[in-house]
Amino acid sequence: MKNYTAEHVFALGYRAAADALTAALASGFDPAGDPERTFTSIGTGEFLTMPSRVGDDAGIKILTLAPHNPDKSLPFIQGTYLLCDSQTLTPHSLVDGIALTALRTPAVAIAAARPALRAIAAHVTRRPNVVAFGAGVQGEGLVRALADECGSGGVGFDALGSVTYAVRSPENVSESALAVGAGGSAGDVGTVKAGSDACRAAVEAADVIVCASAAKEAVFDDAWVQPHAAVLAVGAHTPQTREVPAETMGRARVIVEDQAVALRENGDVVRAIADGSLTEGAPISMNSLLGEETAAKVETSAPSSPTVVTTVGMSWQDLVVAAAVARHANGNASFRKSCED
Repeated sequence: MKNYTAEHVFALGYRAAADALTAALASGFDPAGDPERTFTSIGTGEFLTMPSRVGDDAGIKILTLAPHNPDKSLPFIQGTYLLCDSQTLTPHSLVDGIALTALRTPAVAIAAARPALRAIAAHVTRRPNVVAFGAGVQGEGLVRALADECGSGGVGFDALGSVTYAVRSPENVSESALAVGAGGSAGDVGTVKAGSDACRAAVEAADVIVCASAAKEAVFDDAWVQPHAAVLAVGAHTPQTREVPAETMGRARVIVEDQAVALRENGDVVRAIADGSLTEGAPISMNSLLGEETAAKVETSAPSSPTVVTTVGMSWQDLVVAAAVARHANGNASFRKSCED
């Protein structure tokens, strides 16, 4: 049994993970057939299981959710990914489940947002300003994923412009998040208090808005959002929560992982529909967006309305990225040795 650690996972990188997800859709895989994830209560918490099969790969992510763990100085969420042979379902590898989620989530948003990001680069700016609601693992991860896109040349960005973290406690933003601009990948990196006048100014100047918070209500006003802005939202993963205003959802091109999943689990979508701002048929699935287009296709028209990419996570995404982690590590001699030790 091979073991792929967090170091192996992050060595793959956000860009390569997004490429792997795009390639899976381009190969003909349809996420609509992905098994639903299951939550099983065991008294002290829950097991979350996410099985899938994509092409020659099969596997299952197993997470534990223990709400009392933080009181014991233990993580609330722990877990692992079990990779298997797709024909015999024989287990052959373990992948760090927490690191996998941290890499997969931004990669999914980036893969879905690439057409919109290309349009911004082609018609608005090659140095986009970014505002991120949330500076935790996912907020920082999405900003770093955007910075990685600048180095690829694929979406047309030269570098990030300003990066602003909008949070409730700016003094608590980590040095790691503030260092996202190291090496020239971004301009000024700073913080503002969420909901403040400075926050409004940051959103009004933003070309890309990242939403990775624990908010239950919208984190910005629709009137602040530029017509061309791309919104990448990953925090509304229950029907009761939202990060994006219903008004923005109503005038935006909304991209989701899968329509059925979005209507069942995505609070940004569910609540915008309940408010009458969005119709059930309006969201565009990643499969219809990327399954028929290549990653290199550039949108030629200038953006006239925002794009909202809102995701909750699906089993196939973890499998695709876990398999990519294993292949990347096995192609690197030093990593290959470390995962076998």
